[in-house]
Amino acid sequence: MNDKGEQFAFIHANAGRVPVTKLIKMTSVSRSGYYKWVANKGGNVQDLKDEELLQYIIKIFDEHKGTYGRKRIKMALWDDFRMTVNEKRISRIMRKYGLQCKIRRKRFKNRPQPHGDIPNILNRNFKALKPGIKFAIDITYIAVKKGSHRWVYVCAIKDLFNQEIVGYSLGTSQGMGLVYRALGELKKCGFAKGAILHSDQGFQFTNPRYKKRLIDMGLTQSMSRRGNCWDNACIENFFGHLKCEMPHFDQPKTVHDIQNAVESFIYYYNYKRIQTKLKMSPVKYRKQAA
Repeated sequence: MNDKGEQFAFIHANAGRVPVTKLIKMTSVSRSGYYKWVANKGGNVQDLKDEELLQYIIKIFDEHKGTYGRKRIKMALWDDFRMTVNEKRISRIMRKYGLQCKIRRKRFKNRPQPHGDIPNILNRNFKALKPGIKFAIDITYIAVKKGSHRWVYVCAIKDLFNQEIVGYSLGTSQGMGLVYRALGELKKCGFAKGAILHSDQGFQFTNPRYKKRLIDMGLTQSMSRRGNCWDNACIENFFGHLKCEMPHFDQPKTVHDIQNAVESFIYYYNYKRIQTKLKMSPVKYRKQAA
């Protein structure tokens, strides 16, 4: 296959199954020469270039069950394939081929009310300069579709340095045991003495036993203003991703199924899911910062 025309024809015949970049390497012709050949034949060069990139986008889109939008796909293209692609081009190709990210849209009402004797030390300063100094904790619930229980409750603790979930627990009751198990996981991970643990004003976090547990652990309690979701938006953000994205990975129905699905999603969130601000997964960011 020494003739350039034959090589161009070979690339064109296989371009739908194999990326053009790989096909070019198998021949002695140049990429620009191939696209010029396509244009002379009356083909649409832009469509060919889009279809070549589309294969990589689809691979990332499918791997993350349709939960990645243009920003994370751009990061994943670089992270996985060392490809630098403009966000606008990714967005255009996704629209062109009907790839739509599953995006959640939430609106919170701001209710600036006083919160009692526990200060809002965090005060929406969600940045931390190193691991183990600032955390946020909260509880959410997931509906059970089969079985005698109505809900599975999830208590999660996030490290604000890298957005990693460093402690969590699951159960069919939202009593203090749920919170204590999550605190136990946090203790295993370790933290700086006097580290801040921020929460909303849920009954678990205003409980005197919870306050004493934090003092015994060497943690500093911080609490949101009453009814103000934005004060704890950092952990609310994780629960939003959990409820929006997890169903695209799994469709759990029983308590056991939900527990397995949540554990799998938290592993994915910590180890694989790119954070747009970090440009990588939380665990990878922590390891690089060490």
